[in-house]
Amino acid sequence: MPKFSIIIPVYNAQKTLRKCLESLKCQTERDFQALMVENGSSDGSNAICREFAGADERFVLVQLPVNCGPSGARNAGLDRAEGEWVAFVDSDDHVEPDFLESLVGKFRDTGADVLFFGYRQYSTDGAFLGEHIPPDVDSDGPVLWTRLHRQDLFGYTWIKAFRREIIAEQRFSEKLNLLEDEVFTCEVLFRGCRCAVLDKPLYNYITGNTGSLMGRTHPDYCIKVDAAYRVWKKLLTDWPGAEEYLAELANGHVTRCRYYGFERDVPAQQFYSELARTEFFRDCALQDRFCSLVRSEAIARLRVMRGMYRIKQLAARMLKK
Repeated sequence: MPKFSIIIPVYNAQKTLRKCLESLKCQTERDFQALMVENGSSDGSNAICREFAGADERFVLVQLPVNCGPSGARNAGLDRAEGEWVAFVDSDDHVEPDFLESLVGKFRDTGADVLFFGYRQYSTDGAFLGEHIPPDVDSDGPVLWTRLHRQDLFGYTWIKAFRREIIAEQRFSEKLNLLEDEVFTCEVLFRGCRCAVLDKPLYNYITGNTGSLMGRTHPDYCIKVDAAYRVWKKLLTDWPGAEEYLAELANGHVTRCRYYGFERDVPAQQFYSELARTEFFRDCALQDRFCSLVRSEAIARLRVMRGMYRIKQLAARMLKK
């Protein structure tokens, strides 16, 4: 049994895939299984996967018959994982040479089931955009989870590693293509896992790729956000600080949905009707005009508000020129 299984969903990643796989091949910890889950690419990604699989038996090509999305690809990888621990790496990113060695050491030192770690962020042209390090928190459980979540260091699948036995029966929701990693993490932690933090940037995240799902418009954005909110409510049950944190979450989600609907070309009737029915909207404490219009489902007035916002944004951009 290898120490680590690394799951790499691959879809039309020809430009970045080789660098990603080379960063794994150069690991100082040599005992791993790299599962390259080929998800119906139409570029040269499949050939690159076959090249690595043919040259190094640690690299295993998992060929999917049809595109199953990132969640389906990760689930296929989990079905084939054999390592004591599991990590996820996206095909447009890469990791530090001591990525696995550092994780193995921390897992053994702490006995953790889930390990959070830091990352560096770069643009697609290589510009360094910042370093993100998890907080040094003595306590485990909700205190740690909420601190990580506030710093945007909680949900992403690629900033944590898992003991395989703790996720043996857990799978990503294939109905979601947004926040599915946050839902997955909450559901894993609900099992009563022991968590630890490694305050070291081991992962290199490349932002701004045009094919990223994060950059696409989701007409059902509110429903997907609500799925994450509901699983947080379940996770924080009986925690004394739950009411305060959930109120913070609910208010933040409503604000984000407001500007998502204003800035994206989503169908207004569907978007605002779905927002009005979400649990986080019912739980929010905001009492502004926007929320009043959503509560009364005054779609025509919300369209006017969205139009006015866009006119102001356009005028602001024109003034900067």
